[in-house]
Amino acid sequence: MTFLVDVAMFCGAHWFLISVSALILHLVLNRYRYGISGIPGPFLASLSDAWLLIHYVRRKGTEEYSMHQRFDSQLLRLGPNTISVADSEALKVIYGWKPVWKKARLYLSQYVTTTDGKVLENMSSTRDEDVHSKLRRPVAHAYSLGTLIDYEPLVDSTSIVFMSQMEGRFMKTGQECNLSRWLQMYAFDIIGELTFSKRFGFLESGEDLGDMMYHTGRAMDYIGIVGQVPTADEYIRLKGFGNILRKFRPTGPMMKFTAKQIQEHSALENYSRPDFLTRFLKAREKFPDLMTDGRLATYTNTNVSAGSDTTAIALREVTWRILTHAESFKKMMAEIKRILMSRTDVEDYEKPITWAESKEMTYFQAVIKECLRLHPALGQIIPREVPKGGVELCGKFIPEGTIVGCNAWTVHRDKKLYGADADEFRPERWLDEDTDKVRNMENLSFAFGGGPRVCLGRNIAMLEISKFIPEFFRRFEITLVDPKRYKLYPGWLVLQNGLDVTLRRRDAGSLRV
Repeated sequence: MTFLVDVAMFCGAHWFLISVSALILHLVLNRYRYGISGIPGPFLASLSDAWLLIHYVRRKGTEEYSMHQRFDSQLLRLGPNTISVADSEALKVIYGWKPVWKKARLYLSQYVTTTDGKVLENMSSTRDEDVHSKLRRPVAHAYSLGTLIDYEPLVDSTSIVFMSQMEGRFMKTGQECNLSRWLQMYAFDIIGELTFSKRFGFLESGEDLGDMMYHTGRAMDYIGIVGQVPTADEYIRLKGFGNILRKFRPTGPMMKFTAKQIQEHSALENYSRPDFLTRFLKAREKFPDLMTDGRLATYTNTNVSAGSDTTAIALREVTWRILTHAESFKKMMAEIKRILMSRTDVEDYEKPITWAESKEMTYFQAVIKECLRLHPALGQIIPREVPKGGVELCGKFIPEGTIVGCNAWTVHRDKKLYGADADEFRPERWLDEDTDKVRNMENLSFAFGGGPRVCLGRNIAMLEISKFIPEFFRRFEITLVDPKRYKLYPGWLVLQNGLDVTLRRRDAGSLRV
């Protein structure tokens, strides 16, 4: 007993010295962590996760590619236990099928709370592969290539409204169009049409209804920043204080918005519509225990939150590249003209360009691939945990439990895969005569993730991009007001601002002869 009293008195008298010593020991252990202490990177990053948190608060994720070059290493240490990998071949290992690597704890930040305050994981957030398979099974068909044809009229419906708004608000008035904002409103309305057979009304109003664009932006920032300190997120939002908070605020604005759309959709009692929610409701017949009201809300909420900003990013990038690369514009317009000239029925001329026609525009499809390569939506490493037994990456053994990940902004510039001009915009690389090389680039594209956790909505995104862009350029002459205004805003997603344009009606006759 006397010994314990002496220890307590010593600690009380020297608490500051003991605290400082403990902190120094912790930092030293971090710095010389087994197996990864020799991997280069910023010195402060090896001491504490605070460096990575600040790195993403400063929105520096897209600069990790240049950091790999500066340290001349395919492996880059971004935290005491976090490694960025620049080798595109490593995608097969980290995000492949055998074995499937567990998602890192960052994904706790993507858990959602339903309107009754219940915490639910979704297909994106779950770290358990068995749970992911269980959640994916009832809805996978709704996102398949074979189902795309059913969604095409819904895409056309929203596109027609967009073109009408462009004509009335900007073409006829001569006013500048903040296309960055309008493409996001288009993406929101189209995901509403696809999910609920109802546009939310962003385009008609020209406003951020319910501040949903603002709230999705905040949610994405939360993932990219607070997700770096998952224990804090777990306490603040999911457990501990979160249990108290949910008694006063059961759910957030995004889930409230989604729940309202489900309620209005269900009130119509029309199950013949080809939208996502109708398909989800039909899946209840086969999976009644899984497809609860709360689970339906997570499926539709994921559609809205993940399918709006990401699609808008791609639409902005493709538009920007075409407007700033005259040769690409010329080749795309020639393909549009060829498609329209091939229509034998005069009445068909004004109909929207179809998915099938767009797929025949081989150069334009190459432009899309190149844009997704140079400007993928996500701008941070997608973290995974090294499985039991460890793994060898880039000639270095990485012990189990280490967090590793690839940033698409880094691996998409891998010169071993894309060539010496990997930093440049060159759609022709996707039309190379070496079909094996092109196939390998396609297989290693990380724009939608990879392996079993690849984005389910990738086919829908390609449908929207493939139909919208040629239709927009077919109907309008689009001129950038000032290319210098165009700026990137990196975070979990890499948004863009300043895509300001003026519009004039395109002479339809120029595409008929």
